[in-house]
Amino acid sequence: MKIFFLLLCFFAGNLFLSKTKAQEFINYQVKVVSDSLPVVKGTLEKISPEGVAVHKGDGNYITLRAKNIISIRLKKKGINTGKGFLIGTLSGAAIGSLAFTGHQNVSGNEQLVAFLAVTTLGAAVGTTYGLIAELKAKKMFLKINKDEKMFANEYKKLEIYAKAYYVDKP
Repeated sequence: MKIFFLLLCFFAGNLFLSKTKAQEFINYQVKVVSDSLPVVKGTLEKISPEGVAVHKGDGNYITLRAKNIISIRLKKKGINTGKGFLIGTLSGAAIGSLAFTGHQNVSGNEQLVAFLAVTTLGAAVGTTYGLIAELKAKKMFLKINKDEKMFANEYKKLEIYAKAYYVDKP
């Protein structure tokens, strides 16, 4: 039982460790809504006054012209509500499992109640943490509405979040 608890703590601890930051664009996710395609999510590959190129997670690149873009949303990747719930539940279950190993003279029902209470508390704390992290992750929202002039004025704000900004630097 103690080995299970240690493995669970190790697993939960690794979820909280952050990855090293090679380039800043990797840590941001862009979501582009257009009139011609369904919502495109991925990392911003390149941006220019003519449009954007988005690298989807499956290896494909999608190029969208400014005249088709309705909105662009940028947010920082990280823990969301679902991950927070999972982390909180696992942490609560790990701490609650100590109720089974810690007290030998307490009845099984009391240990079960303690286990369920701590697991529920962990799930609630993890969900709250995930919600707060998700709210803080919102970075930028640009409403373009297929206006090429507006896009030409606003695209500079997103330039530092594009891969080309880091790769094409002299």
